[in-house]
Amino acid sequence: MKIRSSLTAIAVVFSVALFFAPAANAAEQPKSKTDEKPAATAPVKVAVQAGDTLEKIAAAHGTTYVQLYNANPEISNPDLIDVGNEIRIPANEEQLPDRYGEFSAQQAAAAAAAPAAAYVAEYQPVYSQTFTPGSQPVYATDSAGNTYFKGYCTWYAKDRRPDLPNMLGNGGQWVANAAAQGYSTGNAPRVGAIAETSGHVAYVEAVNADGTITISEMNGTAGFGAIGSRNVPAGQYNYIY
Repeated sequence: MKIRSSLTAIAVVFSVALFFAPAANAAEQPKSKTDEKPAATAPVKVAVQAGDTLEKIAAAHGTTYVQLYNANPEISNPDLIDVGNEIRIPANEEQLPDRYGEFSAQQAAAAAAAPAAAYVAEYQPVYSQTFTPGSQPVYATDSAGNTYFKGYCTWYAKDRRPDLPNMLGNGGQWVANAAAQGYSTGNAPRVGAIAETSGHVAYVEAVNADGTITISEMNGTAGFGAIGSRNVPAGQYNYIY
């Protein structure tokens, strides 16, 4: 009888040990969520498309062009971005260096140091002429691919921007025709852009802090076939980049 009682007691103790052991192990396994490291958020980047500006990209992503410029040190001029470039979109709370403030100060200093060209408020340019089959174009000595008539504003614009195609039409038609061929266009002035107003095209030499641009042109105020320069309101023009 003593042997059977002893065996029964051992069995009870063994069963109790088996019952409580899994529960104890299970209680040790869960870990606090505070111990887990949050996954790193990948930076948001967008590729520049034809016709994009920093303002347009900023509006589409709920930020400002100033923030985009500050967040992308590879951009030297906020008015100059190239198709295919990647723009990083910063978080709204991100602390960024004031690159735009430095850029604006430099532009203002350069504009103050440069002599101001004469601004002619009342100015109606002569309509430009383009080469048509059967006529005889006058070629530039340094750009034989220029098929616009020498002396008109279109010839000069093509001479300054030989990367643009011929047959963009008369001044006043260039922006629409260039956009239709996939060239980047817009209403924000940039140095090196072609500026277009009704019946006239010119080359942007400088973007000034007072809201004007300095253009050089042929067949403008300097007369037919002559090259001149003047300051004009930037908002009166559209641009080919």
